[in-house]
Amino acid sequence: MPKSFALAMFAIVVLIVGVAYAQSTRDVYLNPTPDGFSDLQQAIPGIKLDIRYHTTNNFTGAPLPGYGAAGAWLRSDAAEALKTVQQSLAEKGLGLMIFDAYRPKRATLGMAAWATRTGQKHLFKQGYIAYRSFHNTGAAVDLTLLDLKTQKPLDMGSPFDAFSDKSHTKNATGKALENRLILKAAMEKAGFRPYSKEWWHFSYPVKNKEPRDVPYGCFETPEGKWAAPEGWDKTGYKPPMTWSPKPCAAGH
Repeated sequence: MPKSFALAMFAIVVLIVGVAYAQSTRDVYLNPTPDGFSDLQQAIPGIKLDIRYHTTNNFTGAPLPGYGAAGAWLRSDAAEALKTVQQSLAEKGLGLMIFDAYRPKRATLGMAAWATRTGQKHLFKQGYIAYRSFHNTGAAVDLTLLDLKTQKPLDMGSPFDAFSDKSHTKNATGKALENRLILKAAMEKAGFRPYSKEWWHFSYPVKNKEPRDVPYGCFETPEGKWAAPEGWDKTGYKPPMTWSPKPCAAGH
């Protein structure tokens, strides 16, 4: 067997094992996908996740309840539409990176509590934060464009979740505006509706619009039994900054 061929085969095996390990590690803490929903990593080949609300790297500065595992689910019809977007963009050397998809109701309430305790209620009137969201129904997704060669996000002119006029889809210039419009056109072609104040946010007209509170983490309080922490909307409240996960039970 030629040495070059052997090295190539070894690299492929390492890659497969690495992907399998990452997937299995993620699944250790991830709840089963609810009925009528699809796991985007399983449904859309090559899609990337950067689930900010699972980490401290989001506008609240702390992980949000409901994001104990870094997953991304959508209603199955919306996920199928998003798959066509990924396929169409691949022809241009582009792909999708997901910041957020289905969002448990408790996480939306957590955002509202953060705005209240930090004195930023103006964000409600400005349309950046609300007590209810299309994300809660599994019919909305926050995402950006990815260069398939470099695996790096494209310049979109403002960061994700930047609550300012700079995030309005048309408030950009040059390459950033071009990238925003590429994303917008691809999403609209697949049936998604843009939100003019957030270049990253798109919703899909699903039939079932029931809000859900199923957490991503299997160790988190299940839907219907969660209660907001006492005083979490008051000044001085300190949210947990890390997770204390427990592996899911066998056959969960």
